[in-house]
Amino acid sequence: MEINKIKDHIAEKFSNDYRIWNDVLNHTQPENYTCKNWQVEVSREDILVDASSATFSVNEGFFACHLLLQSNDQDDIVTYSKSFSAKGTFQLDSINRIEIADIDIDIEVDIF
Repeated sequence: MEINKIKDHIAEKFSNDYRIWNDVLNHTQPENYTCKNWQVEVSREDILVDASSATFSVNEGFFACHLLLQSNDQDDIVTYSKSFSAKGTFQLDSINRIEIADIDIDIEVDIF
C-alpha cells in the first residue's frame, strides 16, 4: 500500500475511532463527566509513516469535544479542545485496512 493511502487511513482512524480517544478521555481532570460529542482534525501532511517498521507519528493534530460535567447541584457543558501529537504502530489486516496496533497520544489532560 502506498504511503499516502496509509496516511489517509491513519487520519481516518484518528477521526472516527472512539477507542483511540477513550484512554485520553478517561485520564482527563476532572473525571466526573460524560462526553457529548467529539471531533478530530489531522492533516495527511502532519502524519509521518515508516512503512518498513510499520510505525507512524502525528506532529500536530487537534482534538475537541463537549463534556457534560456532573456535580451535586448542576450540570455544565464545557468544551475541551487541545492540540496533540502521537506515535504508534499499525498493521494491515487481510483486506488491506489499517489497524492501529499501539498508540501513545501526547495531549494536555486538564480540561480547565
